[in-house]
Amino acid sequence: MTNEPPDYCGYCGGELSPVEPPTAHRCEDCGEYVFFNPIPTARLAVLDSDEVLLGRVDVPGRELWATPGGMVEAGEDPDVAGARELEEETGLVVDPADLVLFDVRTFVKFEATHKTSLCYAVDAADVDGTPEALDEVVDARYWSLAEFERSAATLGTNLPEAHQSLRWWVEEGRAALDRAER
Repeated sequence: MTNEPPDYCGYCGGELSPVEPPTAHRCEDCGEYVFFNPIPTARLAVLDSDEVLLGRVDVPGRELWATPGGMVEAGEDPDVAGARELEEETGLVVDPADLVLFDVRTFVKFEATHKTSLCYAVDAADVDGTPEALDEVVDARYWSLAEFERSAATLGTNLPEAHQSLRWWVEEGRAALDRAER
């Protein structure tokens, strides 16, 4: 998937003039507006007591881990995307209705890549299966906060500061689940 700022009009190929950069541009030839918008993603905090499920990303020389998730496809609801990504990456199955939205934020992932991340929490008791590494991950397992903090593992860079903290995922996700139970 590509989503980069436009260089030319996608309708006629004409030159663009910035209207509200980097988002809105207008074609000087046909007058159409061309937009650059963030990529929607869904990420899941699968919580088992004080542990959270992470998948190891295959980056040589790094202990890079991430919460399960990925991009929302055209015509797909974000909670459905989160459930799909969980199954694709770990083999675990969850009903999208069991996911509790607890955070949404837009950020610059890379210089020309902007993302909107929708973060969901779900209790491991509502998830079926045993985690295994599939698709884009080379390992999948539950981590406790203490174990993660003692390790060389990280949640990556180019993320909002909160998303780089496993403690944030556990505390905010658990708080959202507690609120949803009331």
